[in-house]
Amino acid sequence: MLKVLYTSIFCFFFFGLVGGNIPALEREITLSFNNEPLKTALNKIEAQTELVFSYASNILQNAPLVSLKLQHKTVREALALMLPKNVFFKAKNNYIILKEKTAEKPKKVETLSGYVYDKTTNKKLANVTLYDKKTLQTVTTDQYGFYSIKVPKDEQCLTVNKENYRDTCVSLTYLKEGPLNIIPIHPIDARFRALDSIDWRKRLKGFSKSTNELFKRFKGYVNTINVRDTIGRNFQISMLPFIGTNGMMSGNVYNKYSINVFGGYSRGTNALELGGFFNVTREKVRGAQLAGFFNLVGDTVQGTQLAGFFNVVGRRTTGLQGAGFFNLNFGTVSGLQAAGFVNINNRRVEGLSLAGFTNLNRSSFSGLQAAGFLNLVTDTLEGLSLAGACNLAGHSKKSVEVAGLFNNSMSGENNIQLAGLFNNTKKGISHIQIAGLVNHAHHLSGLQLACFNFVDTASGLPIGLLSFVKKGVHQIEVSADEIFYTNLSLRTGVSAFHNMVSFGFQPGTTNPLWQLGYGLGTSFKIKNKLRGDVHISAHHISKGNFYFATSELYKIYAGLERRFSKNFSIAAGPTFNLYWSDALLPDYASIYKNIAPPYANEKKLQNNFNIKTWIGLKVALRFF
Repeated sequence: MLKVLYTSIFCFFFFGLVGGNIPALEREITLSFNNEPLKTALNKIEAQTELVFSYASNILQNAPLVSLKLQHKTVREALALMLPKNVFFKAKNNYIILKEKTAEKPKKVETLSGYVYDKTTNKKLANVTLYDKKTLQTVTTDQYGFYSIKVPKDEQCLTVNKENYRDTCVSLTYLKEGPLNIIPIHPIDARFRALDSIDWRKRLKGFSKSTNELFKRFKGYVNTINVRDTIGRNFQISMLPFIGTNGMMSGNVYNKYSINVFGGYSRGTNALELGGFFNVTREKVRGAQLAGFFNLVGDTVQGTQLAGFFNVVGRRTTGLQGAGFFNLNFGTVSGLQAAGFVNINNRRVEGLSLAGFTNLNRSSFSGLQAAGFLNLVTDTLEGLSLAGACNLAGHSKKSVEVAGLFNNSMSGENNIQLAGLFNNTKKGISHIQIAGLVNHAHHLSGLQLACFNFVDTASGLPIGLLSFVKKGVHQIEVSADEIFYTNLSLRTGVSAFHNMVSFGFQPGTTNPLWQLGYGLGTSFKIKNKLRGDVHISAHHISKGNFYFATSELYKIYAGLERRFSKNFSIAAGPTFNLYWSDALLPDYASIYKNIAPPYANEKKLQNNFNIKTWIGLKVALRFF
């Protein structure tokens, strides 16, 4: 029983509230009158709608009899048809107040009101835009399809627009004939409606994810969807979006000069736009756009765009773009962009890009980019890229990358990389790589300079402490000379310039004499299987444990290499040797004095260092 009671109470209040939410003049009635007094007709309306009419009895004395058939008409429509011309009405809560019109002075404007409905379905349409092209006075129909607008008396036409409906221009001569104006509009044929909607959405696409989402909550936003006409004005001033000389039509107007005291919203700018805090433009800016905090442009900027904090452009930027913090471009950029922190570009950039921290480019870049920390180009980099820390590129084409730490390109085409620490080109051609520590390239066509170089193939010259070329020189050498009968060396690099690391010893003693050496060499082709070699190397010689004193052997080798198979060759040739040692050390007389062969030339220096020189011979077996 209690559930039934609660349900009844809920339904009573719910439906009461729903009914009460319908404005008095929008309540529908279905009645017929046949030569009945106006007062009687009003009483019947009261009975059906629960409204109360309030009026002085004398204003209906001379009212004509009413003969009408009303089928699902609103109270507003019924009163417009029934009341004499000298009587007007207004609603207050559940009361309809009737008053007699008084003589008025002629006015320059006229108020028109009525409904807009779908010609095919006879349904009243909400969110229809009605506007005067001269004054930009505009109004949108409410949820019941009702409008009321003031227009100049000398105006000829009222423009009516709605998405997916034909643009309509209604003659004011026709509208002024009745107290309530009913305007029918025709929907676009179903075959063209989708195409029309898609075409219009394309024009808003770049903007819809940012400013459209922001501004669609404003009442004037519906006009940007409904109105397709391009409207131009020489000058406008506004305090905020939709609060200014262009009113609710501000999102549909191209302005030549625009001043937004705090912020503004427009379709476009053709010369100059100034915003104390922000500027928001649906489509194009030509000329200059300046804002204290930010600029948002849905389509294209051609000229100068400056903001204290950030700029966002939906399509293309050409000219100068500057922001205190960041620039964000969803389209191409041509010209100069500068940001205190970051430039973010979704499409190709051509020109100069400067950022205090980083430049991020999702497509290609051509020109000069400089950043305090990082430059990133996910597609092709052409030009000069400067970064305090690193440059990253998907593909480098005839580019120069300079970074304090490292440069990295997934592929390259005759690019130049200079870094304090590390350079890398995973695929393609590297022309020059210079790094403090490591270089890596797929194909080297020029010069590579670092402590360690790694290359797949090289037609150029890798220079470093060690260079490893996959398709270059990497040989194991077993050799003997007049001092060390057993030497093992690694030769790595390219024929024109390769590195050697060697270790050798004299076998047969408890504490053998041994050497550890490093050298540089070059080889050149003489015949098909015969090559010439020239090497220079330095070796530290110790007996037993590592000898920390001066005991250095320097060798210059010039010889021939005969290749017998792909992985085996024999080399031999004379060497010029210079041995430098300290004659004052205790071990000199017993060990290091006798390292050189007996025929060596000896020279004692004034500082007690001893130098011995001689001509020797080296014979080697080389593998791989």
